Amino acid sequence: MTTQVTRRSTDRRRPLPVRIYRSVENYVTRYVFSTPRGLQQVTRFWPPLAGSGIRFRNIADDWSHGEVVLRLSPMNRTPNNAAFGGTLFAMTDILFGTLVARRMGLDYEAWTRTGTFQFLNPGQDGALLSVDVDDDLVATIRDRVAADGYFNVSCTSVIRNPDGTVVGIGQQDLHVRPRKGREASRAFSADGSTTPRSASEAAPPYEPTGVTLASLVTALAWRAWGAPENAAAGDGRLNSVLSHVRRIPRPEDRARYLSAEVLADGALTRDEIITMRIPEHLVPEV
Repeated sequence: MTTQVTRRSTDRRRPLPVRIYRSVENYVTRYVFSTPRGLQQVTRFWPPLAGSGIRFRNIADDWSHGEVVLRLSPMNRTPNNAAFGGTLFAMTDILFGTLVARRMGLDYEAWTRTGTFQFLNPGQDGALLSVDVDDDLVATIRDRVAADGYFNVSCTSVIRNPDGTVVGIGQQDLHVRPRKGREASRAFSADGSTTPRSASEAAPPYEPTGVTLASLVTALAWRAWGAPENAAAGDGRLNSVLSHVRRIPRPEDRARYLSAEVLADGALTRDEIITMRIPEHLVPEV
């Protein structure tokens, strides 16, 4: 005979302070985080963000837009009167996934799959990041999830200081899937990782975007000017080009710029660039 213990009976066994904390936690999660106004207000006091000086503002009623602003104080600034690097990375991490999750609805879940950040200038008080999740993006996510069971959404984030200087550029891939379905029910292996997808379960090789495309652009530069056989032609060209590339926010624009530079130098042919999985429409015609 199996005895089932309900959640309510389990809660009654917990100490009163724990039960009070859980009640408050459930209220915050269910009500405060469920409205744009509530989300903006709670970031003023929620320790993970408030302690870093991160605030949300101007969140649209339909969750299609929002802003992340940095408020520096003696408690959260470096000795150089700038933001910590981890704070800047956190600014690019939280709001995009929140907006996507709210726009998709309770039947879906989303979290950051991978992310990178390129530091360019010190973050000052009032540094701002704008985030948009428009109808076209939501429709694309729904179509891909319906077809493949999940979708890794790419997002480029640009943080700017009040004077307009770019603080840094974040690249993020957000994993979106239904709360109930094939992906959510995948079993775990003995080492704690999820079991690999079978060939029939895997998504087709879509055009590379986001972090993947940015990595391919870097690989292309190294092949063009960093390979031993091209060392003479490189002669500082590799560092010069990569220094410029890292200041270009969108990976697609990085690919266009670098492909044009490679072709202009004659370092590789157009076909050679395309074989490195750079999308053909981003490679200039010769």
